[in-house]
Amino acid sequence: MTYFVPQSVVLNPDVPLWQRHQTSQGILGYPVPLNTSQHGDNNKTYEEVQTPDHWPKFSKNYYKNKIPESPFHPNHSIRWPFDSSQLLKRPDVMSQPPKIITWVKKPRHIPDLPEPVRLRVCPEMPCRVTSNTLFQEQSSALLWSVEHMSEKEPPPRSFPDQVFVFHNLEPPRNSWVCSSTYRLDSWKSAFNWTMNYRFDADILSLHGLVVKRRRPVKRNYTDILARKTKFAAWAVSSVIDQSRRKEFAAMLQKYIPIDIFGESSAHRCPRNQDDACFQTFSRDYKFYLAFENSLCKDYISEKFFRYLNLDTVLVARGSNEYKFHAPPGIFINTADFATVKDLADYLLYLDKHPEEYIKILKAKDEYEVLFEDYPLRYGDGRVFFMHYQYEATAFCEMCRRLWNLDSYRQTIPDAGKWFDKELCYEATDLQ
Repeated sequence: MTYFVPQSVVLNPDVPLWQRHQTSQGILGYPVPLNTSQHGDNNKTYEEVQTPDHWPKFSKNYYKNKIPESPFHPNHSIRWPFDSSQLLKRPDVMSQPPKIITWVKKPRHIPDLPEPVRLRVCPEMPCRVTSNTLFQEQSSALLWSVEHMSEKEPPPRSFPDQVFVFHNLEPPRNSWVCSSTYRLDSWKSAFNWTMNYRFDADILSLHGLVVKRRRPVKRNYTDILARKTKFAAWAVSSVIDQSRRKEFAAMLQKYIPIDIFGESSAHRCPRNQDDACFQTFSRDYKFYLAFENSLCKDYISEKFFRYLNLDTVLVARGSNEYKFHAPPGIFINTADFATVKDLADYLLYLDKHPEEYIKILKAKDEYEVLFEDYPLRYGDGRVFFMHYQYEATAFCEMCRRLWNLDSYRQTIPDAGKWFDKELCYEATDLQ
């Protein structure tokens, strides 16, 4: 099998992601049309999307007009900005069954998918995703979440064009990326595509996406502010602290009151009570601290996106690429201040000047954050943790590539080396 490296899509740093939905580059940098009137069947429901007779019947529950829906929590505001109508009209697409994408090793937030299901955001696209490795031999793409890899060597490809995908959404320094098998010599040259939060990944997969609202929001911001009785909140659980965020918070706490929520703190926020905690933060607190546990290039976790939608002003500390994800004026970036005291002084200023605080809330309401929530459940079905991710569009892009494989053939010489590339840096703002 011979793969060549295509000319990759260049992400223009002058066009942030939050503006990209209004440009020809596409939301995630892919060269796709974005006129919302050209979305083809993207606005159809699962039931409205017709299933051609020639598509395979995987089981008695998998037949025409009865394809299992995705078990993910539905979020119909998430749409993929790609006109799929031309692809669906291609003779090769019309005459072949949908391509199957199989998780060989899936991250824990992905539920078991015993049968191939439609792609969540683009159900009309001719691809299906499953975590059942019984479909591995007939799958067009196999995905490994590398933190869960255990295989000492890759399996043989079922056919020459079967694509192996290297997936991970955590920075390399985080200790839960515990598997090292992807670094073995046997895995070198095994992977064809990377799916990651980094902008140099083949398929960009983020924890969230900030987009302009289609309709303005009208609310009584004076009432929202009047309900707030507390200053700042911070929920922290991970013991990983490469960013030295606890030191930063301790320095900040010398100047402003911070309620810290965690297992070893006076305030508790159990993972199975996310909704209640969100309501508390949104209603009672003026500020929420979204501090990353790692300072790594391009790495922005769900901490930023999941709290940006709340009725509180977000104080973010992490990657230098915040400006690429969200417009200025809707959150506070700690990197904009020379010292911790300067940051504290600004927060105290906003506390004393309600008109300036409300200005940030109003600016924030011009945008919304899109992400998916994945419930992690106990054996009895109770939810103990909600994971937040924005992987749906990445799978739509993967499907598009699989149906245009000649433009995306490649072999990665060493995906482990690519992932382990030293792109993290030490904290320099502890002053």
